[in-house]
Amino acid sequence: MTNPFKPISRVNLHSEVMQQITAAIQSGQWKPGSKLPGEIALAEMFQVSRTCIREVLKALAYSGVVESRSGVGTFVKELPSEAPSPAVDLLSSTDYTQILEMRKLLEGQAAYWATERATPEEIAELESILKQEGLSLKDIHTRFHNGVTALSKNPILIHMLAEFQEQFKKQRELNFVILPDEDRLEHWKVLEAIKSGSPAKARRAMHQHIDYIWKKRPHLFPGKKGPDKM
Repeated sequence: MTNPFKPISRVNLHSEVMQQITAAIQSGQWKPGSKLPGEIALAEMFQVSRTCIREVLKALAYSGVVESRSGVGTFVKELPSEAPSPAVDLLSSTDYTQILEMRKLLEGQAAYWATERATPEEIAELESILKQEGLSLKDIHTRFHNGVTALSKNPILIHMLAEFQEQFKKQRELNFVILPDEDRLEHWKVLEAIKSGSPAKARRAMHQHIDYIWKKRPHLFPGKKGPDKM
């Protein structure tokens, strides 16, 4: 039987598996009320570990996409309407400085956990993103931040950031008005902090990176103050 799923990036494991399972449910491949394949079968389909599948299923259950029935399996729930969740709806109308504060809170913690939990091989994969040739600065930025989030290995945090991703992406459209070398250097600072093995240093580096986004673009937000210190 042909595997309908795409190969999974080693850096964005959790978020990519979650996106593909959600897409399969939305397309009707797995209909509401149907039982998903077991952890072993899903792990084989996506070529990832059972631990990864277990964390993704927990995140999907948390978001109401599936439900786990003890001793029976995991089943697809009725999908919500296309209306955005209250959190995303609120985010779309929130002051940009408050969005930056949320990014500092969530992505700073992602960097903290990534430092604690990522393997040397996974950190090397994260580093390879910054070394890739032929990618636009926007793609590098998005892949790097998604990679750090995935390495947090916290399914709820991964879900929260995935839910906010489109709004973050819209805000990031304003981020690429500086020299590419400067932005690359900022990402390298975060990576080096993660490689140092100090979770607190990694969180601080991510906070400083997001503060930097504001400092380089005050003219885009006249009359607005930057995010509070953490």
